[in-house]
Amino acid sequence: MEEMFISYISYNDYKELGGSLSEDAFNIYERKAQRTLDTITFDRIKHLTVIPDVVREVLVEFIERMANRDKQGDGSGEVSQYSNGVETITYKSRTEASFKKELYQVAIDWLPTYLTNKMVEFDVDKYL
Repeated sequence: MEEMFISYISYNDYKELGGSLSEDAFNIYERKAQRTLDTITFDRIKHLTVIPDVVREVLVEFIERMANRDKQGDGSGEVSQYSNGVETITYKSRTEASFKKELYQVAIDWLPTYLTNKMVEFDVDKYL
């Protein structure tokens, strides 16, 4: 049986924390952001009875970055280097892997170790 999706952040919380998307766009990106965060945290957030504010802050950051990336495109087909004989311009497009690494780094930098480190024995009661 499929588990019911329970959101870690409301649209009002998202807006209060600086989110810029419409509610419809938020609903699309919030699920993607939360699933990414659950992967990074080994589904540990699901077991907390209270969602820490920092989790909501990370979700806002993920949602904003995901929306901006979609808005700008993935960079495929872009010029990687151009030279006119005088100056050289290099453009490095971000791959899907590098974008995921960027999100992972945000989570690692912002979240407490008990959520992101696989080596930490996770006991919900110990961290509440």
